[in-house]
Amino acid sequence: MAPIASAQPPVTPFTLDYRLKSEGIPFSITATRTLKKVKGDLWKMEVSAKNWLGEIRETALFNWQSCTPQSSYYGYMRKGLGQLKEATLHLDRETGVAASERTGKAMHSYPISETATDELSVSLALQCALERGEQDIRLDVADEKSLETQRFRVVGEESLKIDGERINTVKVQRIRGANSPRQTFMWFAPKHHFLLVQLQQKNKDGEHLMTLQSLEGQ
Repeated sequence: MAPIASAQPPVTPFTLDYRLKSEGIPFSITATRTLKKVKGDLWKMEVSAKNWLGEIRETALFNWQSCTPQSSYYGYMRKGLGQLKEATLHLDRETGVAASERTGKAMHSYPISETATDELSVSLALQCALERGEQDIRLDVADEKSLETQRFRVVGEESLKIDGERINTVKVQRIRGANSPRQTFMWFAPKHHFLLVQLQQKNKDGEHLMTLQSLEGQ
């Protein structure tokens, strides 16, 4: 089924810089998140980070369907230390099939739902849902391997300091299985249309934290 776009996009365009800090790495990296309209009803979300060690870039193309970024493409690229890893995911809405390619892997395809989004655009879907007052959110998320229904829940409120300014946020947790070693938390600012201001990921390799550098212009 062809995507049904909203007359007014639920999330306005932005270009924002975030500070990335990973456990065991003695310096931080600046990552830029950008949301913009490409043409017609097609939107582009991109996150990029680059330093002397290498470069990482994620890109998603989608149409808004109500509160959900209905993805048609997701791409990932990481290069550094003489290595290059790439992945692409094409979501065909007419056939309901996603096809992915990854460095060193054979092409893989699987069925998707009409409302499937991608990993990069999840934060946009949450931003919209939170502004509508939702507290428990489920999203069909496609990645390079499969389609997964992910659940997110508001777990509290916290005050964070962003660029010297204290702001109130709502804290959202991704609900995983009881035995999962991974934890994901996100903080959104209600007074700034629930903009994502911080993301924390805890994996086996440690903690990764992405924090907005400035709210100027938001």
